[in-house]
Amino acid sequence: MRVLSWDTSLSLPGVAIIEVKNGKPRITALSHVKTDSKTQSHGLRADIVESWATLFIAEHIGKNGFDVCIREDFNGQSSTQNYPVFAAWSGIERAMDKFGLSFVKWTEETKGGRKKTSLGPSPSKVKLIVCGSGKAEKEEVAEAVRNYTCYTGEFATPDESDAAGIGLAYLIREGLIKT
Repeated sequence: MRVLSWDTSLSLPGVAIIEVKNGKPRITALSHVKTDSKTQSHGLRADIVESWATLFIAEHIGKNGFDVCIREDFNGQSSTQNYPVFAAWSGIERAMDKFGLSFVKWTEETKGGRKKTSLGPSPSKVKLIVCGSGKAEKEEVAEAVRNYTCYTGEFATPDESDAAGIGLAYLIREGLIKT
């Protein structure tokens, strides 16, 4: 199984590929791109994110593609917070569409017993599943990712380890890896 997972932002998005064999997850690729909010418009930054995502997918899709593509959900408090993330989402989604890829939905049961579907797990849900605490710090996420995957390389940014954490949250929740 191959999972393509995205930690999406307009400033510093990250991506990870996790392959699972015999119930053991392994990171096979990581990347990120940095844009500049001071000198680049939202439109240019979204295009940079889309270009980076397109090149990453083209390099790594191979003949087997991906079994699951997932991103983290986001609910900002204002349009100032939402717009940059949604612009990056759009760029990544356009890149994925070029390869016939789409994101899985995240469905969970609410306290009242109803099912709620979102575009991905929330940041606190990822932290809760991967670290055991919805308030875990970025360093704790990176450490948990290392523990699950036996990854010994460097994370160039916390966004790379966060992207891997998003993929791991899906794999753990679906019972696809040994915990």
